[in-house]
Amino acid sequence: MSLVANCALNLKHAARTRRKADGVKRLKKWSQHSARQLYEKLYRRLVPPYATKAVEDYLPKRLKIRTLYIVEDDGFVEQAAMLCPCGCDRVLHMNLLPDEHPCWRLTQHKDGTASLHPSVSRKTDCRSHFWFLRGRVHWFKRKISVSL
Repeated sequence: MSLVANCALNLKHAARTRRKADGVKRLKKWSQHSARQLYEKLYRRLVPPYATKAVEDYLPKRLKIRTLYIVEDDGFVEQAAMLCPCGCDRVLHMNLLPDEHPCWRLTQHKDGTASLHPSVSRKTDCRSHFWFLRGRVHWFKRKISVSL
């Protein structure tokens, strides 16, 4: 077999192998996406959203899990508080007063759930970072960068 024919044969084989590998990658990505969608659908049906509880003046000494507390004083919402959803048992306090920073915006929905904007991010300890939307925690995906 000539050198040119051998090179052409190797290129065809490489292209076929690449197409197979691309097909396997697409199938893997599709199956992961489908599994994630199924998990999220089941989670929404089986796990109830966080409860929203308004309290006057002070937080209770012990906070309940899966509960967002709204602290009101003289008719003004001052802060939102909850146990960290990662399970570290730390209390997260989110300021709701617009003249102090950082400040979150609270939206209470007709279905009894609440949303916080912007995302909640812990800079220390467990370093949790999530959105709290309609009584559900949506975790940020962590991108780990390694510097050499």
